[in-house]
Amino acid sequence: MDMDEHEQGERVRAWLRANGGSILTGIAVGLAAIFSYQWWQQSQIGKKLDAANNYQALVDAVERKDVDAAVQLSAGIADRMGNSPYAALASLRVAGQRAGADQAAAIEDLSKAAQTKDAPAIAALAKLRQARLELAAGKPDAALSLLNSIPDGQYAGLVQEVRGDALLAQGKSAEAGEAWKSALTELGTGAPNRFLIELKLADLGLSDVKKPEA
Repeated sequence: MDMDEHEQGERVRAWLRANGGSILTGIAVGLAAIFSYQWWQQSQIGKKLDAANNYQALVDAVERKDVDAAVQLSAGIADRMGNSPYAALASLRVAGQRAGADQAAAIEDLSKAAQTKDAPAIAALAKLRQARLELAAGKPDAALSLLNSIPDGQYAGLVQEVRGDALLAQGKSAEAGEAWKSALTELGTGAPNRFLIELKLADLGLSDVKKPEA
């Protein structure tokens, strides 16, 4: 049966009375989600700007050799940004500042930087530097373990150089030579550490080094 306009209107009003609460609740939830997301975005932007400002302050502290201020700023960035690239870079900076005076603290800083997941290149660099410090501390096994965890292609020449140093420290001269040869094939002709690697190979009596392509 066809309904006139009055009947249709009554049915619509009845349906709204029965379901109006749930509709309003759904609208409220949707609006809350939208505003929450917008607030979250603004919060993240604010955190990044704050981290950028604090990182610049850390760089300034490192340049004036204020280790205490750099350490404090690095901790603040880590608290605000967790395992972000900013936090990793801050840890790298502080580690470089502390390596000479407090090697254990520098290793801890680098270990933190190596945990970042948003910047694989920074994590790899942190592991490479930590491997060097572990080797300097007389721990070639720890150094090799770190080097083995660096993805292929990340700082390949430098990784192979430090690998050769660690293998030599273990008394594995032949394997060290192979690692150094591999380092030379990865490094460019203008790399500042090429000459030192060539000297290391010469000390082992190895001269059949493959030169990189120009």
